[in-house]
Amino acid sequence: MKKIRRRKTKNLVSALALTMMLSGCGSAAAETAVTEEESAITVSTQSAEIGTIALSNSFIGTISPEETVLVIPLTAGTVTQTFFEEGDVVQAGDVLFTIDDEAARLGLEQAQLQVKSAQQMADTQMDTLYNQQDSTDLQLEGSELQAKSSFEQAQIAYVMAKDAYEAADDAYDDMRAAYDNAATDVSGNNLSGISGAALSQAKMARDSAYQAYLTARSGYHAAQEGQDLTDETVEMTKEQLDQTIANTEESLKTGISQAALGVESAQMMLDYCTVTAPVSGVIESKNVDVNGMAVQGSPACTIVNNNTMTVTFQVSEAVKNTLSIGQEVTLERNSDTYTARITEIGSSVNPQSGLFQIKACVAANGTELPGGVSVKVSMDTYRAENTIVIPYESVYYENEGAYVYISVDNRAVKTPITTGLFDEDNIVVTGGLDPGDIVVTSWSPQLTDGVLLYAAREDAADVPADGEESEAE
Repeated sequence: MKKIRRRKTKNLVSALALTMMLSGCGSAAAETAVTEEESAITVSTQSAEIGTIALSNSFIGTISPEETVLVIPLTAGTVTQTFFEEGDVVQAGDVLFTIDDEAARLGLEQAQLQVKSAQQMADTQMDTLYNQQDSTDLQLEGSELQAKSSFEQAQIAYVMAKDAYEAADDAYDDMRAAYDNAATDVSGNNLSGISGAALSQAKMARDSAYQAYLTARSGYHAAQEGQDLTDETVEMTKEQLDQTIANTEESLKTGISQAALGVESAQMMLDYCTVTAPVSGVIESKNVDVNGMAVQGSPACTIVNNNTMTVTFQVSEAVKNTLSIGQEVTLERNSDTYTARITEIGSSVNPQSGLFQIKACVAANGTELPGGVSVKVSMDTYRAENTIVIPYESVYYENEGAYVYISVDNRAVKTPITTGLFDEDNIVVTGGLDPGDIVVTSWSPQLTDGVLLYAAREDAADVPADGEESEAE
């Protein structure tokens, strides 16, 4: 058995005294130190790493075509031609049959005439409005010119009357000052040479010029107000006329659009008379014949797409909540295996089974997986990703919970952990460990907290758990 000499942990103990025969001087006793070494237990270890655990479940599913489409006419009428029989393979867009379209064509022509009539009516009304706008613009322009001319004349009259009044006023003031400042003779006659009559005439002339000034000023203000009113009237009239044109144009456009919708509707009714395949597949049944009636809303034929199949199975609510659209599942039938992806997850429970319906699409045709057969469906139902994963056998349990031993400086350290999802080989650790921790994965009756560890490796190298150098004997 190999043992590890740890120079740092050597303990000295007393050795037995050996009796020796000495000659000459006598005998003496000597003590020899013997080292008792600490034993290290051999264990397997593994680094705690980030990984994934997935648990799989199996169910029984039933195969059916991915698409079974009922071709239903959107209009009724007499069938004029058919282009298929039961068992024929058709492609999406292929014409299946036609319905008498005479009435639909007449309806389309009538709708097109209504559009043409609405357009002509709109053109006539807009031409009338535009002519009215041109005529009104000419009238408004004449009113503006007349108001401007009246204002300019009133302005000239006002300036001339003002100048005349100021000149008459100055003349009267000068005459009055000369008369008042002149001397008088012994008889009391004014010696200025200005008679009282002349002074009175100058005053009358001044007063007359003032009245003319007042009249011209009033006329000037009236002409100014008249021009402002004319400008406002012209602007308001133009805005009203522009608004009338815009409203009429919008109304006419609406009428034309409604007529155009009638054409689209009539065209749609005509298109309904040609029934095409909505999907590619095989004609499973045919319910129309030439000269027979196609009934609106009643299936005329059934198309089955056998190129891609669907598997339907049922799961519990707990499993349903772990699934997602697009998730991969595996199908097994006899010795063949197929890959499918979930396309539908039921939202309501089946009242009879208490389970939820799941559908998955598989890229296999009806020959490989015939409709109605049963298959085994396997898939991951529980999954933990990007989490710490360690071997299941390395975990121990006691009343306080789960724990592991990790190697720290070649010593076992008992470490409590929190666990999650597990399978037969591994278990998820959600708390207590960090990535890179060295976990003891083998059991030993000497494995206890603090015990010295020796990590066994496949190459049988005598290296401690942490790689510390040691000696063996």
